[in-house]
Amino acid sequence: MLNYKSSIKIFLVLLVAGGFFSCEKFLEEEYLSGENSQSILSSEETFETLINAAYVTMRSYYGKENGWDLTEAGTDLYTHGLDNRSIGFCTYSSFTGAEEQTRMAALWRELYKALNTCNLALRDIDEVPYSSESLREERRGELSFLRAHYLWMIVEIWGGVHLTTEPSEQAVHTASRTSVDSFYLQIFQDLNVAKNKLPDSQDGDDYGRVSKAATEAMLARCHLYRENYDSARYYADQLINNYDFALLDNWSDIWSIDNIRNSEVIWAINYSNDPVFTKAQLRDVEGDIYNTAGLIQREGGHNGHVMWEIRYENMSWGLIRDLENGRGFQRWGPTKFFIDLYDEEIDERFFGSFKNTWLANSEAALPKWRPFIFVNGERLEVEREKWAEPMFGIGDTAIYFSKTPVPEDQKAKFNENDLFYFHPEKGYIIVDINDMYLPDGSFNNAVINRQFYFPITRKYEDPTRPELATAFSKRDAYVFRISEMYLIAAEAALLTGNTDLATDYLNTLRVARSVEGREDEMMIPAGDVDIDFILDERARELATENQRFFDLKRTGTLVERVSEHNLDAAPFIQEYHGLRFIPQSQLDAMTNPDGYQNPGYGN
Repeated sequence: MLNYKSSIKIFLVLLVAGGFFSCEKFLEEEYLSGENSQSILSSEETFETLINAAYVTMRSYYGKENGWDLTEAGTDLYTHGLDNRSIGFCTYSSFTGAEEQTRMAALWRELYKALNTCNLALRDIDEVPYSSESLREERRGELSFLRAHYLWMIVEIWGGVHLTTEPSEQAVHTASRTSVDSFYLQIFQDLNVAKNKLPDSQDGDDYGRVSKAATEAMLARCHLYRENYDSARYYADQLINNYDFALLDNWSDIWSIDNIRNSEVIWAINYSNDPVFTKAQLRDVEGDIYNTAGLIQREGGHNGHVMWEIRYENMSWGLIRDLENGRGFQRWGPTKFFIDLYDEEIDERFFGSFKNTWLANSEAALPKWRPFIFVNGERLEVEREKWAEPMFGIGDTAIYFSKTPVPEDQKAKFNENDLFYFHPEKGYIIVDINDMYLPDGSFNNAVINRQFYFPITRKYEDPTRPELATAFSKRDAYVFRISEMYLIAAEAALLTGNTDLATDYLNTLRVARSVEGREDEMMIPAGDVDIDFILDERARELATENQRFFDLKRTGTLVERVSEHNLDAAPFIQEYHGLRFIPQSQLDAMTNPDGYQNPGYGN
């Protein structure tokens, strides 16, 4: 394993955790060095902490800023918002900034530490005095799955870099390259072990542990990536036909904070909202606090509720920050292409994903009528009895985003140079599609400066947080949902020439996502199904779920789609961007760095 702690020490037992799997039992972390690693093997109880530790790195990626920057930003769906901190990932213009380098180094370090933890546990699991051989074999299956998943993340992010299945017991300063084929050979080998040893599902306090179902979902995805289409469809069908997973009729029910465990979820990363457990102390063997620089809010819960929200309160129109509406960090903004992908009249995923209406919550912030307004360039008098009166009341619409243009006679301003329009009778702010974007699809920075856009908050809203400033949520991060299996099966069927079958899979999904009574309109004919339609459908279904960059990369459409639909990134995107850069701190720690950097990024 490649080392990142001052290039000196390597820790064999990493992020040892207890009680990881229940949402109410979060982890407490401690670093242990090789000096006491043998104690981990002394009992089933101590070794179980090592098994739990192997899951921890998932939380530096899923439901976190690092993961979204790598997989959603800089695609055809998302570009940077007002407060984005790593523009290079969004535009491909530069990766030499301290923020981008720090983020990438943190993820590299975490993934290789996790890989080493899995390698260590798999090497030594037969030495542990387990009370039950069946439990030992189940844990072997868990570790095999986790190692496969970490290897998949490494190879898809960086390509054929360093692969090892042996644990490191001292700092390693050289690295080799291993082919992508070899990575996947090991991934499939590990997944096949996991599939034969894991239970079909995990419930109760074991919810969050991997299962046979999660393994078959991973097999479906990996076979799709490797263009093994018959195998991809086989495993997708296993999930569709042989388990209890089911598409929900109401899209919003999938994302309700009160329904985070539901029939669509095949596997999720557990989180908690208990502040006792969300500020873990990371210590090395000498007791010093371990530097986790670059791991953006790694120790907390899910961060989606802040990352995908606008700063609605800055519009100063009847609203102040509150729990119901959230606390916005405004990291990313949707492209016009993404907004236009939905037919909101028949597809419930639009209003289920995008928040477009805010209700007034502050008497003090309510705007007041003035004597005159301007409508379509004409100055109109306001009835005198309205002067200085609130334009609307608490609970009334304060801000409204429109996916379509609003007629000019329904848009007013007090002064022609004001930033926002409001409804001339009802008073709420109107931001329509032409305020958000220019005709070519680029952000209308002259009007709203990337601050006031459709936020994709519905998937990650959490009004149950203990305080407004709470940056972590108890929401689990979904890794596999049953809808992805329909999309995998459809793509596999299409690419093996069975367009009718592909259409059946897609229509099953689309009918489940239809507005009530519009099911027939959501169904598509076989002649409409091609790889572009499937990519569009994957966008409507899976946006922000850590897959978009990989989808474009694996289908060879990254440059084409980004160039056409993301005008911030279009001038800079190149084919070599399908692999991410190896962090400079890693190269600096190596004795053989020459030529190790991925092509296109320099030495």
